[in-house]
Amino acid sequence: MPQSGFEATTLDVLVDTRAETVTNLLQATTPVRDELQTAVQGLAARLDVPIAAVNLVRDDAVLVAAATGLSGWVAETRAIPAGWSVCPRVVNPDRPLLVDDLHAEEWGAFPGASLFGSLRAYAGVPLRVAGSVVGTVCALAPAPNTFDDGTVTVLEDWSSLAVRLLHRP
Repeated sequence: MPQSGFEATTLDVLVDTRAETVTNLLQATTPVRDELQTAVQGLAARLDVPIAAVNLVRDDAVLVAAATGLSGWVAETRAIPAGWSVCPRVVNPDRPLLVDDLHAEEWGAFPGASLFGSLRAYAGVPLRVAGSVVGTVCALAPAPNTFDDGTVTVLEDWSSLAVRLLHRP
């Protein structure tokens, strides 16, 4: 069973294993970035959506390892503040998430339309590496109610592919 981002030590102290794994994976994406990019392009085509991504999630930010359809400052920085992203809602509690309408959900101080613009639906599954949930494989669509359980199955298959690419020698 996957562990949360924290792991108990013999001293009953919680160690943030996810942060260390994310840092290591961020370095590991460099040699396989083109292949990850090709994979997310295939995922976007398979789901017929403008945005698909493999993201690594830290407490403070969501880091884009590979994505299609990004624009503006997100495309330039390849990062999003964690509080402005849906992905942390997948990482913790470690389960797939379908959001039928991003504009109808509560997102703290910002209305969904301000954060997500023309994007209305989200689907994401955990990206599990070395027993920790370190990120997501996700898709976003312009129409509400776009995704279903079949989408989750497709995303889980692509998540497995991403993990294989990241662990390839």
